[in-house]
Amino acid sequence: MHRVSKGSRFNQIYIPKEMEKTFEVGDMVKVELVKKKTEVFTENIKLSEFKERLIREVFSFLSRFNIKQIFFIGSFLSQKIDYLDIDILIIADENLEKQVYEKLSDKFNLKFHLITIPENRFKTLAEICPLTRSMLYSYASNKKFILPSQRIDKNHIKFLLMMPEDLLKIKSGSRTFYDSIRRLITIEMFLDKKDLNSEKINSELKSLLGIFFEYSKENNEINEEIIKKFRKIITLKINSIKRKL
Repeated sequence: MHRVSKGSRFNQIYIPKEMEKTFEVGDMVKVELVKKKTEVFTENIKLSEFKERLIREVFSFLSRFNIKQIFFIGSFLSQKIDYLDIDILIIADENLEKQVYEKLSDKFNLKFHLITIPENRFKTLAEICPLTRSMLYSYASNKKFILPSQRIDKNHIKFLLMMPEDLLKIKSGSRTFYDSIRRLITIEMFLDKKDLNSEKINSELKSLLGIFFEYSKENNEINEEIIKKFRKIITLKINSIKRKL
Protein backbone atom coordinates (compact mmCIF):
# COMPACT_ATOMS: atom_id res chain seq x y z
CA MET A 1 0.00 0.00 0.00
CA HIS A 2 1.52 3.31 -1.10
CA ARG A 3 0.53 6.94 -1.43
CA VAL A 4 -0.57 8.33 -4.78
CA SER A 5 2.29 10.22 -6.43
CA LYS A 6 2.19 12.51 -9.44
CA GLY A 7 4.72 11.67 -12.17
CA SER A 8 6.24 14.09 -14.65
CA ARG A 9 3.77 13.22 -17.43
CA PHE A 10 1.01 11.08 -15.94
CA ASN A 11 -0.59 10.41 -12.55
CA GLN A 12 1.14 7.26 -11.32
CA ILE A 13 1.11 4.81 -8.44
CA TYR A 14 4.57 3.43 -7.72
CA ILE A 15 4.83 -0.33 -7.15
CA PRO A 16 7.55 -1.70 -4.83
CA LYS A 17 10.33 -3.58 -6.66
CA GLU A 18 9.65 -6.75 -4.69
CA MET A 19 6.13 -6.89 -6.21
CA GLU A 20 7.22 -6.58 -9.85
CA LYS A 21 6.40 -10.25 -10.46
CA THR A 22 2.87 -9.74 -9.11
CA PHE A 23 2.11 -6.67 -11.21
CA GLU A 24 3.29 -6.83 -14.81
CA VAL A 25 2.94 -4.47 -17.75
CA GLY A 26 -0.49 -4.99 -19.34
CA ASP A 27 -2.18 -6.25 -16.15
CA MET A 28 -5.66 -4.87 -15.39
CA VAL A 29 -5.67 -3.42 -11.85
CA LYS A 30 -8.11 -1.56 -9.62
CA VAL A 31 -7.23 1.42 -7.40
CA GLU A 32 -9.38 1.91 -4.30
CA LEU A 33 -9.30 4.90 -1.95
CA VAL A 34 -8.52 3.65 1.56
CA LYS A 35 -8.14 6.92 3.44
CA LYS A 36 -8.54 10.48 2.19
CA LYS A 37 -5.59 12.81 2.73
CA THR A 38 -6.65 15.71 4.95
CA GLU A 39 -4.98 18.96 5.96
CA VAL A 40 -6.00 21.52 8.55
CA PHE A 41 -5.39 25.23 7.91
CA THR A 42 -5.90 27.52 10.90
CA GLU A 43 -6.11 31.25 11.54
CA ASN A 44 -5.66 32.95 14.94
CA ILE A 45 -6.14 29.69 16.82
CA LYS A 46 -4.00 26.90 18.27
CA LEU A 47 -5.70 23.50 18.32
CA SER A 48 -5.35 20.89 21.01
CA GLU A 49 -4.38 17.41 19.90
CA PHE A 50 -7.93 16.15 20.50
CA LYS A 51 -9.59 18.96 18.52
CA GLU A 52 -7.19 18.65 15.59
CA ARG A 53 -7.77 14.89 15.42
CA LEU A 54 -11.55 15.34 15.48
CA ILE A 55 -11.40 18.07 12.82
CA ARG A 56 -9.28 15.85 10.55
CA GLU A 57 -11.74 13.00 10.96
CA VAL A 58 -14.69 15.26 10.11
CA PHE A 59 -12.90 16.64 7.04
CA SER A 60 -12.16 13.12 5.85
CA PHE A 61 -15.73 11.98 6.49
CA LEU A 62 -17.26 14.96 4.65
CA SER A 63 -15.03 14.47 1.59
CA ARG A 64 -17.77 12.23 0.15
CA PHE A 65 -20.10 15.24 -0.20
CA ASN A 66 -19.98 17.90 -2.89
CA ILE A 67 -18.61 20.59 -0.57
CA LYS A 68 -16.35 23.45 -1.71
CA GLN A 69 -14.85 24.26 1.69
CA ILE A 70 -15.41 23.54 5.37
CA PHE A 71 -14.72 25.84 8.34
CA PHE A 72 -14.80 24.99 12.04
CA ILE A 73 -15.68 28.22 13.83
CA GLY A 74 -17.01 29.53 17.14
CA SER A 75 -16.60 28.53 20.75
CA PHE A 76 -15.48 24.96 19.99
CA LEU A 77 -12.19 26.47 18.83
CA SER A 78 -11.78 29.22 21.42
CA GLN A 79 -13.05 27.48 24.56
CA LYS A 80 -11.49 24.46 26.24
CA ILE A 81 -14.73 22.87 27.42
CA ASP A 82 -17.30 25.67 27.68
CA TYR A 83 -19.10 25.12 24.36
CA LEU A 84 -22.62 23.81 23.74
CA ASP A 85 -22.11 22.49 20.23
CA ILE A 86 -19.60 22.38 17.39
CA ASP A 87 -20.14 25.13 14.80
CA ILE A 88 -19.30 24.23 11.20
CA LEU A 89 -19.62 26.54 8.19
CA ILE A 90 -20.07 24.65 4.91
CA ILE A 91 -19.58 26.29 1.52
CA ALA A 92 -21.68 24.34 -0.98
CA ASP A 93 -23.86 25.17 -3.96
CA GLU A 94 -26.58 22.70 -2.95
CA ASN A 95 -28.44 22.58 0.34
CA LEU A 96 -26.70 19.78 2.24
CA GLU A 97 -27.42 21.02 5.76
CA LYS A 98 -29.95 18.38 6.85
CA GLN A 99 -28.20 15.50 5.13
CA VAL A 100 -24.75 16.38 6.46
CA TYR A 101 -26.07 17.03 9.98
CA GLU A 102 -27.70 13.60 10.18
CA LYS A 103 -24.61 11.81 8.87
CA LEU A 104 -22.26 13.71 11.20
CA SER A 105 -24.45 13.07 14.25
CA ASP A 106 -24.71 9.36 13.46
CA LYS A 107 -20.97 9.04 12.85
CA PHE A 108 -19.55 11.04 15.76
CA ASN A 109 -22.40 11.13 18.34
CA LEU A 110 -21.73 14.84 18.92
CA LYS A 111 -23.92 17.93 18.73
CA PHE A 112 -23.16 19.99 15.62
CA HIS A 113 -24.52 23.33 14.45
CA LEU A 114 -24.23 23.69 10.67
CA ILE A 115 -24.39 26.81 8.51
CA THR A 116 -24.52 26.34 4.74
CA ILE A 117 -23.73 29.19 2.31
CA PRO A 118 -23.49 28.98 -1.51
CA GLU A 119 -20.00 29.78 -2.84
CA ASN A 120 -20.90 33.02 -4.67
CA ARG A 121 -22.85 34.36 -1.70
CA PHE A 122 -20.01 33.45 0.65
CA LYS A 123 -17.50 35.45 -1.39
CA THR A 124 -19.71 38.53 -1.11
CA LEU A 125 -20.43 38.09 2.60
CA ALA A 126 -16.72 37.65 3.34
CA GLU A 127 -16.25 41.21 2.04
CA ILE A 128 -19.31 43.10 3.29
CA CYS A 129 -20.72 41.31 6.34
CA PRO A 130 -19.32 42.09 9.80
CA LEU A 131 -20.91 38.95 11.27
CA THR A 132 -19.37 36.67 8.65
CA ARG A 133 -15.96 38.32 8.98
CA SER A 134 -16.18 37.95 12.74
CA MET A 135 -16.90 34.22 12.36
CA LEU A 136 -13.86 33.86 10.12
CA TYR A 137 -11.45 35.78 12.37
CA SER A 138 -10.50 32.42 13.90
CA TYR A 139 -11.10 29.18 12.05
CA ALA A 140 -9.86 25.72 11.11
CA SER A 141 -10.46 24.82 7.45
CA ASN A 142 -9.76 22.00 5.04
CA LYS A 143 -8.39 24.47 2.48
CA LYS A 144 -6.32 27.63 2.51
CA PHE A 145 -8.37 30.80 2.90
CA ILE A 146 -7.45 34.47 2.99
CA LEU A 147 -10.08 36.88 4.23
CA PRO A 148 -10.58 39.51 1.48
CA SER A 149 -10.38 43.25 2.09
CA GLN A 150 -13.55 44.59 3.64
CA ARG A 151 -16.07 46.57 1.64
CA ILE A 152 -18.87 48.64 3.16
CA ASP A 153 -22.32 47.93 1.77
CA LYS A 154 -24.74 50.38 3.40
CA ASN A 155 -27.81 48.35 2.46
CA HIS A 156 -26.39 45.24 4.09
CA ILE A 157 -25.52 47.13 7.27
CA LYS A 158 -29.06 48.56 7.39
CA PHE A 159 -30.40 45.03 6.97
CA LEU A 160 -28.31 43.86 9.95
CA LEU A 161 -29.72 46.72 12.04
CA MET A 162 -33.31 45.56 11.59
CA MET A 163 -33.37 43.06 14.46
CA PRO A 164 -31.86 45.45 17.04
CA GLU A 165 -34.22 48.18 15.87
CA ASP A 166 -37.21 45.87 16.37
CA LEU A 167 -36.19 45.38 20.01
CA LEU A 168 -36.79 49.08 20.62
CA LYS A 169 -40.51 48.39 20.07
CA ILE A 170 -41.14 44.74 20.97
CA LYS A 171 -40.35 42.56 23.97
CA SER A 172 -38.18 39.50 23.71
CA GLY A 173 -36.01 37.20 25.78
CA SER A 174 -32.79 38.42 27.37
CA ARG A 175 -30.67 36.31 24.99
CA THR A 176 -32.15 38.17 22.01
CA PHE A 177 -31.05 41.48 23.57
CA TYR A 178 -27.63 39.96 24.29
CA ASP A 179 -27.22 38.82 20.66
CA SER A 180 -28.44 42.14 19.25
CA ILE A 181 -26.05 44.24 21.33
CA ARG A 182 -23.20 41.90 20.40
CA ARG A 183 -24.19 42.34 16.76
CA LEU A 184 -24.09 46.14 17.09
CA ILE A 185 -20.63 46.03 18.68
CA THR A 186 -19.40 43.87 15.77
CA ILE A 187 -20.87 46.22 13.16
CA GLU A 188 -19.32 49.29 14.79
CA MET A 189 -15.90 47.62 15.04
CA PHE A 190 -16.20 46.68 11.36
CA LEU A 191 -16.93 50.30 10.40
CA ASP A 192 -13.96 51.39 12.53
CA LYS A 193 -11.81 48.82 10.64
CA LYS A 194 -10.85 47.00 13.82
CA ASP A 195 -10.02 43.31 14.10
CA LEU A 196 -13.25 41.39 14.71
CA ASN A 197 -11.73 39.32 17.48
CA SER A 198 -14.45 37.55 19.49
CA GLU A 199 -12.55 38.16 22.74
CA LYS A 200 -12.50 41.92 22.12
CA ILE A 201 -16.18 41.89 21.13
CA ASN A 202 -17.10 39.98 24.28
CA SER A 203 -14.96 42.29 26.39
CA GLU A 204 -16.93 45.35 25.25
CA LEU A 205 -20.19 43.43 25.65
CA LYS A 206 -19.29 42.61 29.26
CA SER A 207 -18.43 46.25 29.87
CA LEU A 208 -21.81 47.40 28.52
CA LEU A 209 -23.99 44.76 30.18
CA GLY A 210 -22.12 44.57 33.48
CA ILE A 211 -23.75 42.15 35.93
CA PHE A 212 -26.34 41.22 33.28
CA PHE A 213 -23.76 39.75 30.88
CA GLU A 214 -23.96 36.11 32.05
CA TYR A 215 -27.58 36.59 33.10
CA SER A 216 -28.74 37.53 29.60
CA LYS A 217 -26.37 35.10 27.89
CA GLU A 218 -28.21 32.28 29.66
CA ASN A 219 -31.56 33.79 28.59
CA ASN A 220 -32.85 34.42 32.10
CA GLU A 221 -36.04 36.38 32.61
CA ILE A 222 -35.69 40.17 32.67
CA ASN A 223 -37.96 42.94 33.96
CA GLU A 224 -38.90 46.31 32.45
CA GLU A 225 -36.05 48.12 34.19
CA ILE A 226 -33.42 45.86 32.61
CA ILE A 227 -35.16 46.08 29.22
CA LYS A 228 -34.95 49.89 29.41
CA LYS A 229 -31.22 49.61 30.13
CA PHE A 230 -30.72 47.29 27.14
CA ARG A 231 -32.77 49.54 24.86
CA LYS A 232 -30.70 52.55 25.86
CA ILE A 233 -27.51 50.70 24.88
CA ILE A 234 -29.09 49.64 21.57
CA THR A 235 -30.22 53.20 20.78
CA LEU A 236 -26.75 54.64 21.45
CA LYS A 237 -25.07 51.98 19.31
CA ILE A 238 -27.50 52.33 16.40
CA ASN A 239 -27.09 56.10 16.36
CA SER A 240 -23.30 55.76 16.41
CA ILE A 241 -23.36 53.25 13.54
CA LYS A 242 -25.65 55.42 11.40
CA ARG A 243 -23.34 58.40 11.87
CA LYS A 244 -20.45 56.31 10.55
CA LEU A 245 -22.27 55.04 7.46
